[in-house]
Amino acid sequence: MSFQDLQDGQVDPLLDTDGLEESTHQWSQREIDALTLAQAARRPLLLRGEPGTGKTQLARAAALHLGWQLLSETIHPRFEASDLVYRHDAVRRLADAQARKPLKDAEYWHPGALWQAYDWVSAVTFGHCRGKAQAAGHVILIDEIDKADSDLPNSLLEVLGQRRLSIPPLNLVLGERVTTPPLILITTNEERELPPAFVRRCVVLNLDPDPDLLYQDWLVQRGQAHFGVRVGRTRALLGAPVLLAAAEQLVADRQAAVDAGLPQPGPAEYLDLLRAIHELAPHKPAAQRDWLRKLNAYAFVKNALQPGGASPSQRRPVVTALQPTGSAGKAASKA
Repeated sequence: MSFQDLQDGQVDPLLDTDGLEESTHQWSQREIDALTLAQAARRPLLLRGEPGTGKTQLARAAALHLGWQLLSETIHPRFEASDLVYRHDAVRRLADAQARKPLKDAEYWHPGALWQAYDWVSAVTFGHCRGKAQAAGHVILIDEIDKADSDLPNSLLEVLGQRRLSIPPLNLVLGERVTTPPLILITTNEERELPPAFVRRCVVLNLDPDPDLLYQDWLVQRGQAHFGVRVGRTRALLGAPVLLAAAEQLVADRQAAVDAGLPQPGPAEYLDLLRAIHELAPHKPAAQRDWLRKLNAYAFVKNALQPGGASPSQRRPVVTALQPTGSAGKAASKA
């Protein structure tokens, strides 16, 4: 399987599996090309972009398209490189030993994403993998790697460069007999600079807004992919006026945050607000507009108030784009 049969603008539904909510993914030609290169070169794909640009979702869509299993690991400050390979439950083993239970070492070793992807034959004999069916292939998502210490990406250099790794306590070398190399996707929110040597071993895709579109139009396009008409859905979940008004308000709040020198809201907040509006008033356009008026400030304005009123406030007028469509509303929009 490859990505070359995908079409620019194609929208694929993503089912609610493995604890992930139902969603959709709209493919771009840049995503298709970057994935094609990463798969052919057998290099990880590093996804850069602010929250809400679809980095994690791209991994789900890639796994679905290939018919492969998605193995996901979300990085946190205490995450260690070895956690991507295995976890050894020493506490449980000690408790079982003290209880004089029969000790089977294979029960205490739990294969991580890299072990499963690079050597399923051995992984299936250990821990939580025992008895599981073999997948056609694996997509590995290493999510938010910038939250880890620099030791984590540095320790992955052997895997990324040589496509092999070892587990000394078990005398295992993984990757020597892999038949279908995994596709590895790594995301970063740019909270910490990644080591140059690590970046060089990756294919890189910057998921920035389309430069040919106004930012608000790019937001609306993303909103339509999630809540508009698509395959399997003949009726939009949210109307165009709500998508546009929410986008215009976000643009205004982003500019206010920039002027105040504060972090900006972005696509993640935009989609969160739209999702909440649909949940509160499914297929009720008037009620959706009312909820947007009431809730937008709490989704978009998240910074503490600064002295002198320099920061955006959650107390503000009604969104202009949501004024009534009658003569009064038209007059207000012209003012």
